Amino acid sequence: MMFKSRLTMTLSSAAALVPIILYFYLYPRLPVFVPIHYDGATADRFVNKWSVDVALLCMLGWFGFGFMRLLQFLLRKIFLSSYIHNIAIIHQIWNAATLLVTAGFAAISVCALLAMV
Repeated sequence: MMFKSRLTMTLSSAAALVPIILYFYLYPRLPVFVPIHYDGATADRFVNKWSVDVALLCMLGWFGFGFMRLLQFLLRKIFLSSYIHNIAIIHQIWNAATLLVTAGFAAISVCALLAMV
């Protein structure tokens, strides 16, 4: 399965947008104070639903995407393409990993948002 950079960027952006859209959809139904941290099965920290903590939770997918892109840039600078013989396969694997990390972090955000309702 071949992943192109543009396709990966589009799919990763779409995956990272899902928690943000879900937050705006759920906002009217959320209580004023929402649980943001759990100690086992019980919530031990609550914040306002418009808090920066909730916004950061929604942005988890974007942070994962940015981290993977930054790591790719740094690794490309460290390991020059002349040292790697099959650079196309490396790019395909890296693009797939970027998509998986972004989608995984976005899924964590969605689960946390749904637990707030």
